[in-house]
Amino acid sequence: MSRLGETIRNARIQAKMTEKALAKKCGMAEGVIKDIESGRRIVSDDQAQRILKILGVENPVSAELEVAQEPEAPLRPRPRPYKLPVSEPEPQPNGDNSAWLDALGGVVKRVPVTDENSVVIDHVLVPVVGGKIEGGAPDKVFYFRCPDDALRGYRIHAGDLLLCVPTQKVEDGAVSLFLLDGKRAARKANKLDGGRIHLQSYDREFASQTLPAAEARVLAKCVKLERRL
Repeated sequence: MSRLGETIRNARIQAKMTEKALAKKCGMAEGVIKDIESGRRIVSDDQAQRILKILGVENPVSAELEVAQEPEAPLRPRPRPYKLPVSEPEPQPNGDNSAWLDALGGVVKRVPVTDENSVVIDHVLVPVVGGKIEGGAPDKVFYFRCPDDALRGYRIHAGDLLLCVPTQKVEDGAVSLFLLDGKRAARKANKLDGGRIHLQSYDREFASQTLPAAEARVLAKCVKLERRL
């Protein structure tokens, strides 16, 4: 158990409050509070201060708070999306590309790479195993290229590719692709009581928003991260 987790646990017990009650007041999942108290989860300074303030701990800003800290890293340039040419590809010496891909259809699949506006900007050849790609139908999966560093705190950076398997259900604690303000965005999601979904991002500062489950338009679960050098 970490010093912060022990402090929160003792304050919660002294306040005669259950993990579930504290999670509800903080707008978090009960499992998140349990992970923080046990030391399995590191939280930001803002989150720690909010929890301690709710518990009535005076002067929550303390050098003993264990918060997520990462060394400063230079920001990556924002990738410039491009559209694939509409013209037909030039004939290859060994035959037609489409015929070659059709022949290998059960082995590899040309998976589209999309941006936040759902525009296809590239393709990646991905192996098909047992008729599936990471558990999803080969003709349904796609890549999402992260447009910014909104998930940098989770080690997902601008330009990284997230392999997405379409779904209509939000998985607790998973990084999923949502439709927010008309654009696609990857967020870490936690389920809360009362049918609410807590969406988290973490660039230089932790940010979150809570939506009713009916308004959280999940498009896909992100199952794999690929980074191009």
